[in-house]
Amino acid sequence: MALCFFALLSSEEILATELKQYLLTAIDAPNGRSGGEMSGPMADFFKGQTRSSLPVRVQVRTIKHFSAAGCARLEATLSQDGVPTTNGQQIPFAVRYELNLCRDGRPPTEGMDLDAASRALYRDAPSQ
Repeated sequence: MALCFFALLSSEEILATELKQYLLTAIDAPNGRSGGEMSGPMADFFKGQTRSSLPVRVQVRTIKHFSAAGCARLEATLSQDGVPTTNGQQIPFAVRYELNLCRDGRPPTEGMDLDAASRALYRDAPSQ
């Protein structure tokens, strides 16, 4: 399920639009938090994966702000009740992950070794 979730975030942007809004709201919120019930394509996808029709909730918490304005490390949790198991029970299910994000949608460069990343990319690039 977690792999499906990460594939979703990297796939069509429209699916992750609502989640992105929760992430950006948490960056700007005075208490560093946002959350609510998700709807739309991403919630439908999540429900299809879990086989539960109950609401999908999202909670986002700011872990830390970076020195660049509008950039933070965030913890996001998507949860849903009533997810069926293989033995017929229904249980709560949650996916929690952390990411670094700036308001412009890119990750912050603070703490990145851009030279090392560049060397790794060029080392692994096919010869031309």
